[in-house]
Amino acid sequence: MKFTGTHSVGAIPDRAFDLLTDPEVLARCMPGCETLEQVGDGVYTIGVSAGIGPIRGKYAGRVVLSDLHPPERYTMSVDIKGTTGFVKGQGGVALTSEGEGTQVTFDGDVQIGGPLAAVGQRLHASAARLMTRQLFSAIDAEARAAP
Repeated sequence: MKFTGTHSVGAIPDRAFDLLTDPEVLARCMPGCETLEQVGDGVYTIGVSAGIGPIRGKYAGRVVLSDLHPPERYTMSVDIKGTTGFVKGQGGVALTSEGEGTQVTFDGDVQIGGPLAAVGQRLHASAARLMTRQLFSAIDAEARAAP
C-alpha cells in the first residue's frame, strides 16, 4: 500500500524535526502507542495496540530512523508483528518552511500481512489517514505548547 500525505505543524522546521524524532513526544502523540524506547542510534523498539475493523491486537517491533538531515528530511523503517498480522514499511519524511510553521510531507510503501490484511485495502487506507491525522494533530499541539 502506498502511503503519502502532507500536514502542517505550528513550529519552525528545527523544532518540528526535533518533535518528530523525539521518542517521548512520539510515544505521547502516536495513537495506540504503549511503548517507544531508544535502543541504539536511530533505533527504537515499539509496542502498539491497534486494529482495523474487527481485527485488533498488540504489535511489537522496531522503528529505525536513518538518512537524517535535520531539519529537512529523514527516512523511517517500521517492522512490527503481532498475533493478528504484521506491518512492514519504509518511507521518507520531508520538512519545508511554511510561513511561521512547517509543512511535513511523507511518502512510503507499507506491506500488511496475516489476518490484518484480510479486512481490505479501503479500510487500511481509511485507518491510516485517521491515525496520521491524530498523530499530526497531537504533534501540532506539542509544537504550539511552550518550548
